[in-house]
Amino acid sequence: MQPNNPNQGPGAPAPVYIQTAPVQQPIQQQVQPMMYGTPQAMSGQAIVISQPPGNGMATTSLIMGILAIVCYGLGYLICLTWFVGWLFAILAIIFGHIGYSNGSPTNGGGGQGLAGLIMGYLTIIGYILPFVFVGALGAGAI
Repeated sequence: MQPNNPNQGPGAPAPVYIQTAPVQQPIQQQVQPMMYGTPQAMSGQAIVISQPPGNGMATTSLIMGILAIVCYGLGYLICLTWFVGWLFAILAIIFGHIGYSNGSPTNGGGGQGLAGLIMGYLTIIGYILPFVFVGALGAGAI
């Protein structure tokens, strides 16, 4: 028996009520892959993988310092590398100062930043010293 709806006129169709029942979905378990034997169901625990903290600026400084020294050393064999070595040295110094200041015992990277700083400054000194010696020789010629 349908309830009467006062909003409907004499010629309007009666509403049809549909009974809904919840549909049960099959429960799927996650299966952990096994090397041998039968697969085992995984527990509901979350696995947290902690990575050791890093210092990207210090690592970049170390890489730039190594590139600066290599380009400076190869500059005597391959002239093109001598022209770009000073760029790597300047970048090593900049990133080294930032990385060394951000480095701490818990964060790490202070030693990498210091190594990049040392290599950058040594490379810059290697570029400046020939000009100083040539200038000193030229000043004594007058």
